[in-house]
Amino acid sequence: MEELLNYIGLSFTASKFLPYFLIVFLGLFFSKLLYRHISASKIIRNIFITLITILPFGIYFAINPIFQGDFSNEGVLIKKKLELPKNNDLLIIALADCPYCIQSQETVKLIHQKNTKIKAEYLIVNGTKQDSIRYARMLNGFASCRTIKNSVPLIQTIQGSFPSFILVQNSTFKKVWNNNTFSVRAWDEVVSCIE
Repeated sequence: MEELLNYIGLSFTASKFLPYFLIVFLGLFFSKLLYRHISASKIIRNIFITLITILPFGIYFAINPIFQGDFSNEGVLIKKKLELPKNNDLLIIALADCPYCIQSQETVKLIHQKNTKIKAEYLIVNGTKQDSIRYARMLNGFASCRTIKNSVPLIQTIQGSFPSFILVQNSTFKKVWNNNTFSVRAWDEVVSCIE
């Protein structure tokens, strides 16, 4: 359902929140509809109605759980001087064989689909040319890719967390998010910052 809401143009945050709201509303609607048609004692009727009210939410939550970082936007403002390319809008600092870094490509594709003007680039720390080629194949043109050498200011900025996402505006490094804090609200910020 989130993908459908994204496809029709809602923000990432609304697409994440709206299904839960609709499911709660659906549970309330069914409980209100069935309340008068249940002929049982008041206690049994109240238990049944409570179950009908929370069951849709419980099922949807079991299939699509909300994680702690899903609605966070805890990016950190960058104050250090970094020697990174400034000609892109979003830099993704990744490791060659990090499974979370590889998974982050799906997020970058979603962001790019929402705003095709965003120029994203994966920077593979201490990677080889082969690593860069492998990432480029997986990205299918949604982002470019290159390798970089590890540096102390970079590791301090991203706090040793991979993947990390750096927002670049007007050739200035603005904000950095790690994988746990780069969620739908952060995606919306990136999409809206790049015009």
